[in-house]
Amino acid sequence: MSRRGAQQQARESTTAGAGGEGGRAWPWVSLARGLALAAGGFTLLSALGALLNPAWDAVDAAAWWLVVPLPGRAAGPAVLAAGGVALVAAGVAPRLAGWRRWATLALVSALAAAAAWDGVAFYLGWREGQYRPAVPLPLSFVAAALLVWLVWVLWRPPAAGGRAAATLLTAATVVALAVLFPLAQVLFFGTTDYRCRAPFVVVFGAEVHRDGRMSTSLRDRVETALGLYRDGLVRQVIVSGGVGESGYNEALVMREALLVAGVPAADVVVDSDGVNTLATVRHTAAFFTPGSRPAALAVSQFYHLPRIRLAYQQLGWDVRTVPARRSQPIRQTPWLVLREVPAFWLYYLRAVWG
Repeated sequence: MSRRGAQQQARESTTAGAGGEGGRAWPWVSLARGLALAAGGFTLLSALGALLNPAWDAVDAAAWWLVVPLPGRAAGPAVLAAGGVALVAAGVAPRLAGWRRWATLALVSALAAAAAWDGVAFYLGWREGQYRPAVPLPLSFVAAALLVWLVWVLWRPPAAGGRAAATLLTAATVVALAVLFPLAQVLFFGTTDYRCRAPFVVVFGAEVHRDGRMSTSLRDRVETALGLYRDGLVRQVIVSGGVGESGYNEALVMREALLVAGVPAADVVVDSDGVNTLATVRHTAAFFTPGSRPAALAVSQFYHLPRIRLAYQQLGWDVRTVPARRSQPIRQTPWLVLREVPAFWLYYLRAVWG
């Protein structure tokens, strides 16, 4: 063998040992596999939601992941399902060849295009005044960028090989994305103000102190709802809560605050059985008018709003969310945000199954 041939063989051996063809380092390939598995799972859940829950698309499921804008009830979910299967398969076996290679790249590219289009629609809606985002970047653009990067990695997949570190990194990536996805919903969706005209605004209960004073969270929620009422966006305020550790009924405390602020008693509806988020959603939905879009506005802290939206979505109601104003920082906020991660997935799965 010539000296040049020996050098070329050595370079190829080193590349293969690094875990990929064309200089692909194994950490990047492992990250891509984790992204493919997580994105595939998210996509399959979106497809299931569109197929199993008739209200899924009607209440803007694209807020959670993406939708494929095709005519017909089954066309979009079918593309989503095919894309989800292709992503999961690419995560399990990233060495693509023949028809599978081109089919996978085409489907993932289609999903990236759908996410990019949803990002464009976000800016169009913002320009029309449909909402007021705190983050001027749609989550759809983040999803589109990740999917484009995945297409680039899959274009030249790695050589076959299995190292423990690569498998662990792939698994860690899946877990990390499963945690980051709900946090991203809190950051992007939860902080966006979707206020508009609606028959009602629902105020979710929170702690009342032992001396009868509203906690900062509850006061901010009530004052936000009061602002919506005074601006003429809603006709009635529904206050929902239960009896907390202080012995006070949260709903009655909120009602009293609204009456003192000048809201007529006839415009305040009390639900004293709202002991948790699900109870409030189920009880307040009884006051909604079928066919009204949106049925109501919902006010709570930003981290709580994705879960509220999902709970109403499960019941088929289109409810727009408004984050409560922040009068002062709340020390427990980081913990409350992290607590929403498992809660989001629980409510998300409930909404998927309808």
